[in-house]
Amino acid sequence: INIKQNKLFLFYGENQGYKNEIIDKKFKKKFLENNYIYDENEVLNNKETFLNNILNQSFFESEKLIIINRATDKFKDLIEEIVEKEIDDLVLILNSNTLEKKSKIRSFFEKNQKTICVPFYEDNNQTLQGIANKFFRDNKILISQQSINLITERCRGDRQNLKNEIEKVENFIAGGKKIEINDILKLTNLAEN
Repeated sequence: INIKQNKLFLFYGENQGYKNEIIDKKFKKKFLENNYIYDENEVLNNKETFLNNILNQSFFESEKLIIINRATDKFKDLIEEIVEKEIDDLVLILNSNTLEKKSKIRSFFEKNQKTICVPFYEDNNQTLQGIANKFFRDNKILISQQSINLITERCRGDRQNLKNEIEKVENFIAGGKKIEINDILKLTNLAEN
């Protein structure tokens, strides 16, 4: 992902936790003040206002980041218009759930030279265990592999759930307590809860 070269991104897939992680690390850090988040319906219901806002350059804003959540094929005509305008001071991310191969917006982003299309596939337990192991190792937290396995199983492939559960463990041991498997059972939630 090179923000200097590419300005229009489609992030699609079920792994919302990973999408949020990439958006926070790669984009929001660069656009601390000038980032705006919309829902697709908000933009489509106020199309002219939205276009005017992104086309008008402000003396106070150098570049702005706009994230459109729950993007679908309804957004294709508007994104084509934005691509034609070649707006230099705008980075736009369309955040979508699963898109079929025959999706019009996915096809447009995959074929267009000026756009980037990134799929975010669901994490498996092995990936989540690697993330958890790295976190505990980096923070010098002594925890058994059995406890890590329990945490990752309870997350059901959702990186956001894993992040939440790791934060709970981190907060629990902040009081100088040692973490045991029984503590993990009490602290963590099943993904469906």
